[in-house]
Amino acid sequence: MTSFEASLVEIIAPQFQPLGYAYDARLRAADELFGFRKPLGADVQTIVQFQLRYGTSESFTVNLLRVKSDVLQPHLYGGYAEACGARLSTVLWYVYHLREYPVSDYWWPANEAALRDAADKVAHYGVQWIEDPHAPKPWEMPAHRGREFVEAVEIGLAPAMLRRGYRLAQQQLVGEVPYLYFVKELPDGTHGFVELQGVYSLDPREFQFDVRLQRRADENPLALSAQPGASLAQLVWQTRGSALETATAAAAVAATIAEAQTLLWRYANRAELDAQLHEALTQIERIGLPWIDQAIVRSK
Repeated sequence: MTSFEASLVEIIAPQFQPLGYAYDARLRAADELFGFRKPLGADVQTIVQFQLRYGTSESFTVNLLRVKSDVLQPHLYGGYAEACGARLSTVLWYVYHLREYPVSDYWWPANEAALRDAADKVAHYGVQWIEDPHAPKPWEMPAHRGREFVEAVEIGLAPAMLRRGYRLAQQQLVGEVPYLYFVKELPDGTHGFVELQGVYSLDPREFQFDVRLQRRADENPLALSAQPGASLAQLVWQTRGSALETATAAAAVAATIAEAQTLLWRYANRAELDAQLHEALTQIERIGLPWIDQAIVRSK
């Protein structure tokens, strides 16, 4: 048992037990994925999955999953009506509009205080969201706005990305929600992905999208993977962080959180959407594609 797994069992398991979630060692994948599960019925279970990332310092994120009861190592979101999955931090940002963390794809440092913080968010928000089959999804938007988004990407982004070797592809999420992404086969045989995520908004006058980056061996960007991806917004935020080094710690934190909130691309009409896609393309070419080129795929 790794130290991270031991911390989950000793610190998090007692907090999750009253909620009906028990640590299940069968959900472990290598030293990177660890899960708590709760049966909701004969056919459906929910899983709170802690995903550990290694590097100069260890960090973790939390995945919220609703899958079939016989699935012990979930790999895909979607595919049947009961299925659902999202990052805890994504749900906090887009469903509950909590902005305690600087980006929607947040990774906590792997220490006891951060584990307790994440567990508290799971208990107060994550469990409520993943157990409710009618809860709003971070990626949902009205169907006609979804079609508008697809058309705008096809016209405004696809030609420029194709010149970079990235072809446009599309999958359908549950509810026929379009999921757009660009994919390119890289020289080492892996695949680079630039994913465009239209996100849920409780404000009907405003729509948003985010950009996710991945490099992985297979061609399915929606498959769960231990390989870390990145948020373009987070990368932009990190590149700007050095400018705040001379500020006080409190001022720097406030400034970076405020700045990160502006990195999501928001629009109210087609003209604004076209302008935001153009701005996103600038950041994709400047920061996103170099990140994909330099990313290292960890062997499982």
